[in-house]
Amino acid sequence: MVPPTRRTVLQTLGTTGVASLAGCPSLSTNSDYGEQLPDSLGTTWSSPDSEWRYPRRGLHNTARSSTGFREQSTVDWQAHEQSTEGGGQESTHLAAVTRETVILGTENENGLNLTAYHATDGTRRWSRQLRDSDPLYPQFGGLVDGTLYLTDYETDVIAVDVSRGTVRWRVNLYDRVADDVPEQYLTRPNKSPERFEPVPTVTPSCVYVQTSYGLHGLVPEDGQERWRLYLGDEFEDDRILQDPGGLAVTDHRVLMSYARPEQLLLGIRQHDGEPVVDRTSVPVRYPNSPLVTGNGTTALDSGIIWSTDASGTLATGAAGTRSVKWQFEGGASTGAAAFSSLAYDGTRVFVCEGHEKPAEFVVFALRAETGGLEWMYRESISDSGIVLSDDTDLRVGRPAVADGTLLAGYGDRSEHGSDVGTLLALSTTEGSRRWRTGLSVAPRDIAPTETGIYVSGYRSGISRLTATD
Repeated sequence: MVPPTRRTVLQTLGTTGVASLAGCPSLSTNSDYGEQLPDSLGTTWSSPDSEWRYPRRGLHNTARSSTGFREQSTVDWQAHEQSTEGGGQESTHLAAVTRETVILGTENENGLNLTAYHATDGTRRWSRQLRDSDPLYPQFGGLVDGTLYLTDYETDVIAVDVSRGTVRWRVNLYDRVADDVPEQYLTRPNKSPERFEPVPTVTPSCVYVQTSYGLHGLVPEDGQERWRLYLGDEFEDDRILQDPGGLAVTDHRVLMSYARPEQLLLGIRQHDGEPVVDRTSVPVRYPNSPLVTGNGTTALDSGIIWSTDASGTLATGAAGTRSVKWQFEGGASTGAAAFSSLAYDGTRVFVCEGHEKPAEFVVFALRAETGGLEWMYRESISDSGIVLSDDTDLRVGRPAVADGTLLAGYGDRSEHGSDVGTLLALSTTEGSRRWRTGLSVAPRDIAPTETGIYVSGYRSGISRLTATD
């Protein structure tokens, strides 16, 4: 049953629509699903362009900065800290970069360790262990007004004061929703609450959280839930959404992706005072956070970072009120392959692949509007001095655009902890290489800012690069 206060429109997702609205007003319950409907969605606010306060730079996930790095850049400081908790360095995330501070999150067997470094000289400012009975799989949602927002991808939403590393608030969103909503609408039968899978994105007025239930709006100051929108009624036979891929927030809507029960791109907007859900099926496995371009196209890549099967769609684009507009298959190879997320320069979207057989790194530049291949850059992995062996895993970094320069990288994640990597700078218009530099990490996140290029490794480690004098 579709709630009478909702109008669900089954149409292809577009990125143009109705009025620009903002905020998370307090609302009353309106449906059998425990919904508290929002009056408005979206924001016209944007984060500082010279900083990197979100995993993909901003609310549109473009991974695009106005700061350029055309000249050769090299590492001027790096940090490789061992866990004080005895946990293995399973995975590291570059959570945010401001003019003053770099925040790194490292998963370990006791939870998540957050470490803040001085952005200029790499001095450690603070380190905080967010303890948990099991490892955390953090989903970072951005840094706004001195607070970093994240979830444990199970039940909790967390706000951390970045000046000291103290937890401002931590709420179990599953428990709060379960007070009003039957369990059948929250997680699949016989599944534990960790399948609630919250993924956040913050604006100054609202913490948007995507879950298996749908979309929630929290108050940034205290984590109070102000509204929630049930999305499971998009399916006749399956009331639970699974494997949320992430959010994008525009001035008038929120875009989200899910992998199951089918691969979906959802857009939620307001029309005549009611939420409208636009949806389209997409051909990428485990779709990642939507990338909102400036020409009406929403691009998606796969959230898979490594696979023994390189086949399938690498990237896709949806637009207007039509079905999927384009899809790109990527390159062919045998054996395992590594994949990147997308970046956007205003005209093109970029995506990278790393192949083990043959051992090569490939960058594709696609027209954002049509998906047509504009140029391709290819190099042998051995050109950078990296030799792949049986006890290593090839990894590809998340590319970023820095004012006409595409920053991309790859590396070797060794079982023995001796990672190595390469960072490349390519022209966004023609794909020619501007410079290359070696790294002591297998690059994961690449963040160009006005104070330098910050590169985190798949294992514990962070480096800053600046232009060579």
